[in-house]
Amino acid sequence: MYDKRLDAVIAAADTGSFASAGRMLHISTPALAKQINTFEKEYGLTLFTRSRSGVELTPQGRDFVTDTRPIMHECNEIISRAQRRSADNIEPVRLGVSVLRSGRRILDLWQKDAGKHPEIRLELVSLSDNTTTINNIIAHLGQDIDMVSTAFDADYWSRYCGTLVLDYEPLCLAVPREHPLARLPIITLDELAGTRIHIIAQHHGCDETARNLLSQHADIELIDIDHYGLDTFNECAQAGDLLISKPLWADVHPQLVNVPVDWPVQVGLSYGLLYSLDPSPAVAAFIERIRELAGTSV
Repeated sequence: MYDKRLDAVIAAADTGSFASAGRMLHISTPALAKQINTFEKEYGLTLFTRSRSGVELTPQGRDFVTDTRPIMHECNEIISRAQRRSADNIEPVRLGVSVLRSGRRILDLWQKDAGKHPEIRLELVSLSDNTTTINNIIAHLGQDIDMVSTAFDADYWSRYCGTLVLDYEPLCLAVPREHPLARLPIITLDELAGTRIHIIAQHHGCDETARNLLSQHADIELIDIDHYGLDTFNECAQAGDLLISKPLWADVHPQLVNVPVDWPVQVGLSYGLLYSLDPSPAVAAFIERIRELAGTSV
């Protein structure tokens, strides 16, 4: 809508330095200086006086920048309005979110360059942790929601849906704050003698390693659950029981504290996105962009 070299001019005017302006615009100092020099030469203007201490607008430059700012702002507003209007006709990409599946890491990644992809419209859809099992979510991917961010066993769930692994979540224990184990920096398996631990039932798509290790200790009682919900956290807090947890749930319940476990082997789950085996083009584009963003942030 306007000569993009004006961005360099305005940045230099605001910072008083080509180097600072370059950092602001994420380009090198020589590249920024070239943009301004060619702009001045092309239009016969002298916008800046250069010195060792930086740059300063000339009287001609001050008038030019004052006149230019509202034009640039209006151009950006025109583009934004056009993008908003076109977004109404774009198929949304629906991310299911809840207290336990907040999608915060996904949203943080997407926020980095969502404005560069007006062709992708992300919508958040509320999920119920207490009444919606992960199995039910997977069975209906592509209907009410397109994807959910959670911790999962990639080998198990890749048979039923698409998986995008972005991180690793070591399994820990959620312990009631009044429990003696809550004060430990790390819990050994021997220190779990006499405890009751709530854990996902066998063959329900969670890591079986933790169950196998805990079941070798006859003095640890395992309580099967079919899914995680806030009612599960409440039950453990009230009964004084422990719950297999993950670092991403550190602040889910105020009466429970996550404590690492000294597992003899690596015990954990993948973290990322679960989506339909046959995603729409919009969902596929979003998934690929998140994959790229996660790769560049490592």
